[in-house]
Amino acid sequence: MKRRHFLVRAAVGLIGLTLGLTGYGRFVETRRVRFEERTAAVPGLPRHLEGYTIGVLSDLHVGPTTPAAWVRRVVEQLAERRPDLVVAVGDFIGSHDHVAEANWCLEPVQGALGVLGNWDYYDGRIRKALTNVRLLENRGVLVADGLWVGGVDEPALGKPDVDLALSGAPPGAVRILLCHEPDYADALVRPEHRVALMISGHSHGGQVRLPVVGPLILPPGGRKYHTGFYQAAHCRVYTSRGVGTAHLPIRLFCPPEVTLLRLVPQ
Repeated sequence: MKRRHFLVRAAVGLIGLTLGLTGYGRFVETRRVRFEERTAAVPGLPRHLEGYTIGVLSDLHVGPTTPAAWVRRVVEQLAERRPDLVVAVGDFIGSHDHVAEANWCLEPVQGALGVLGNWDYYDGRIRKALTNVRLLENRGVLVADGLWVGGVDEPALGKPDVDLALSGAPPGAVRILLCHEPDYADALVRPEHRVALMISGHSHGGQVRLPVVGPLILPPGGRKYHTGFYQAAHCRVYTSRGVGTAHLPIRLFCPPEVTLLRLVPQ
């Protein structure tokens, strides 16, 4: 009888813990965005660019489970920190019905540079709708003297071309590449591209990360370089955990992230 009571209590406790963690992950942690301040060491960074700060947004997934009003406030908080540049590395929408709202969310950082993600690729309207973001699809731009930012088309569904994205870079300029899916760094970036840093999203950090175990579910294209800094074959990669959620509206031990990357010489 004692053993039976123990098992019943253990089962009830386990159910309670599961429900509690699920509720926390759904309603609390998904809204506890962290503004991560990270230092990015860049080879050959000119002295006048030391301290140049890039605000990174990824995976907003504006839609039914990531409300536009909340995302807008997160973007406003980034704008209040006054980074030198804002980049958005894809997956702006979580639903086809929220394209206009995604653009509204980005109004506080109007002029940000961006690339599309796989979710964006399913809605052809988004290229025209995102008037607050300058999309770099196999294109680049000189954002400061000696600093070139290029972006590539969505790797899994589009036709990424790093050569085109970097084709206008002045000799000696530091080159930063925007690419939604981080794991494509090894296949896309070659030594002659001289990419100092690739900035990505896509993985959401796994959304659920258990102690010791790590991320439970990672998407194709975001399994190798899924969270933070990595050294890929021919460049460094930084992968953001992103702001929104996809598929399951839950985060656990993996809070949403907006990143402030501060460039320093290596």
